[in-house]
Amino acid sequence: MEKVGEEQACRWTLIDTLLPKDTNPAGDIFGGVLMSLMDKAAAVIAWRHVRQEVVTAGAEGIAFLRPVRVGEVVKVRARIVCTGRTSLELAVTVEAENVFTGESQLAARGFFTMVALDETGRPTPVPQWEPRDDEERQLRDESLARRAKRG
Repeated sequence: MEKVGEEQACRWTLIDTLLPKDTNPAGDIFGGVLMSLMDKAAAVIAWRHVRQEVVTAGAEGIAFLRPVRVGEVVKVRARIVCTGRTSLELAVTVEAENVFTGESQLAARGFFTMVALDETGRPTPVPQWEPRDDEERQLRDESLARRAKRG
């Protein structure tokens, strides 16, 4: 059995297409549906990193940048940007792709905080994540600044 490598464990892409049941009367995908996919992508990365249960502790900075239309393919990408003692913060983006033209545009982005739980459901320490390049260091520093503002 092949084990997931560190790079794969820290980044993940979920690809899906959404159907009319997921839309408002204008034919745009509900924001809540996109947030659910974002939360799912963040959870997968968190599970892979901590190798135990996690729960969503928060979501912030979620911005819907353009409507996602029914029939477009969505690519939801998540990556770890910071770890705390018992939590991880993940940056999540959603791209919408018109499969007929190949055009892809950023549709949403946000940050999700996941907390690791032990067998009794209590927060438990997580393995620390270290940035590997300047971009990851900048994302980590921005995460620490957001955490400081929350208090």
